[in-house]
Amino acid sequence: MKTSKLFLLLIALSFSGVSFAQKNKDVKVTIKDKNGKRDVEILPHFIQFGIMSKNHEDFRKKYKVDVVYENCVISPFISKQAEENNLAVAKNLTQKYGEVWKKDLGIIPYGL
Repeated sequence: MKTSKLFLLLIALSFSGVSFAQKNKDVKVTIKDKNGKRDVEILPHFIQFGIMSKNHEDFRKKYKVDVVYENCVISPFISKQAEENNLAVAKNLTQKYGEVWKKDLGIIPYGL
């Protein structure tokens, strides 16, 4: 009996920790200027899931949009949040640049 309660408690804590850790939507990119000072810039971003990631430095510089890779655990809430976020970022990019940005990104963002 104690083991099953402990197991359920551990599962509940791990899911609450995962959802809490992924609530922060802001991406902070550190950029060094020629004097070596660091500025922090918050960029709109696509949310991707999985352990594999790709370098999107050129895309970030060209479009001022980043790609953030989250872990593999996806809850329904996080999935919906990522899909809505990615659709909004994609709509904005399409209005500004047409369909060209999709080729430059090189991946299909989650939910598109």
